[in-house]
Amino acid sequence: MRIAVIDDESIFRMQLKMMVEKLSAKKAIPLEVEEFGSGLDFIEALSSRRFDIVFMDIFMPGMDGIETARKLRGLTERTFLIFLTASDGHYPDAFLLHAFDYVTKPFTIDRINQVVSEIIAHTPLDEAFIKITTGSIEERIYLHDIVSVTTDGHYLEINKDDNNSTRARLTSSEFVQLTGSDRRFLMINRGIIINMDFIARVNGGDVYMNDKTIFPISARKVSDITQQIKDYQFVNR
Repeated sequence: MRIAVIDDESIFRMQLKMMVEKLSAKKAIPLEVEEFGSGLDFIEALSSRRFDIVFMDIFMPGMDGIETARKLRGLTERTFLIFLTASDGHYPDAFLLHAFDYVTKPFTIDRINQVVSEIIAHTPLDEAFIKITTGSIEERIYLHDIVSVTTDGHYLEINKDDNNSTRARLTSSEFVQLTGSDRRFLMINRGIIINMDFIARVNGGDVYMNDKTIFPISARKVSDITQQIKDYQFVNR
């Protein structure tokens, strides 16, 4: 998820960025934070990129937070908007601009954790991604594109919906941590993780995927894993 912090005071931008980065590491969820010292700088940045979450200071010189938020809403309604302020006098404006929440300065990591956690709970999983670094190349892989993950020695083959794969020096448990323990991924056998959204059918002890691959379920866990797949499909299909 991409997060913007807009505040003319660098100390608050720095504190909030550090808090979000701590939460990102703790929750094993990729959260990218970009800082802006003015509303104008932020609006100019929107011409080339979008943000999932915006922390917006209300009292800024020039273009204040309310006006900046109006311009943001003119471009998108999908961004989660959180106002930052030392005063509660702008609740009506925040409501009209569809603000998700309102954080009073000075903020604490517990308060930021609460807000970010609530947003993650409201965010479609298809927006989530992981970053894989191979040599000097960093690749962003969206979770909804991953069909399966298989172990090959000290590496994982991350197989994607476009029939390409990415090879990464990771363990299965490290991959699960990177996804934030995303519930669509299920380890059905040692070294085999599947995305249950891509299951075509289950037959006996085998899982047939939409990309024509077939994976065996651990013989000791056929009943349990089959039930987990049924439960997931019941809720998500």
